[in-house]
Amino acid sequence: MTLPAVSPLLNGLFDIARAKYRAENEAWVKLSYSLSGQFNLVNAVTSIQSEGDLDILLRCLEDEFKTNNGASGMEFSVHYQLLFSETWIVGCYEILRAFQQRDRDAVNSHRPTSGISELDSFKSIFTDFELLRMPIAKFEIAKDKRLEQPLPMRRVGDDEANPIEFYDPKDPSRFHLMPKGVSRRGSAQWLALDVQNSRQYWVERRDLADRLLSLLK
Repeated sequence: MTLPAVSPLLNGLFDIARAKYRAENEAWVKLSYSLSGQFNLVNAVTSIQSEGDLDILLRCLEDEFKTNNGASGMEFSVHYQLLFSETWIVGCYEILRAFQQRDRDAVNSHRPTSGISELDSFKSIFTDFELLRMPIAKFEIAKDKRLEQPLPMRRVGDDEANPIEFYDPKDPSRFHLMPKGVSRRGSAQWLALDVQNSRQYWVERRDLADRLLSLLK
């Protein structure tokens, strides 16, 4: 049996996503030129638009989550959705980090900054991406060097009778498996741990995307 080529199918998926989320696709293109221009980093245009392509594809998967979740037999769409969602998180973080660093370098050189990285909305978005990126990419708690002592932790779903485990930032074999799941509207979400402010909270991928698209409005 001759199997179909993957490339046409993949192209078709993104074509469907662009047609379904035309407004969001246009918003990503607009954001790419606006941010790249204000940070004077033209190369970022393509990178931002690539994350936009992945976002609108993920929106389609998120819309279809309930249908797929009720399917019989082997269903891996949620697995791929989470895989793409984590890829999207890391990609967006690196772009925002580059923008933030560009403004910091400008300050150190006594040059004008974009002003964007000083916006409360930018700081809030970047913080959420930062808290998610480290556990996803390095299996560690973000900014764990700020922990003055080992952090007592319990696995999600563990019985309280089970012994408490400790996350020691000085232990070279330390690791953190960030809890993740799917929100009510079918989007990937993660339980972010903010050690600096001693709090934890759920961060939804789709909400992050919406906040990014509203950044310069």
